[in-house]
Amino acid sequence: MRRLTLMLFQLFLSIFAVYAVLYDVPNEYLFVPLTCLVAMFFLGRHPKAAPEKEFEGMLADT
Repeated sequence: MRRLTLMLFQLFLSIFAVYAVLYDVPNEYLFVPLTCLVAMFFLGRHPKAAPEKEFEGMLADT
């Protein structure tokens, strides 16, 4: 998965979390937004999501 794809999916999750809070999607104790935020956290920890890792690979190749 490319970095841009991960970032766009994180954006989708954040928009959905805000929508769920504002429009009261049937969620018991805000379970849906919490799940979205946890998924965003794990996507951010993905090795391809960090720009530093990508930059280090480019430096090692030269």
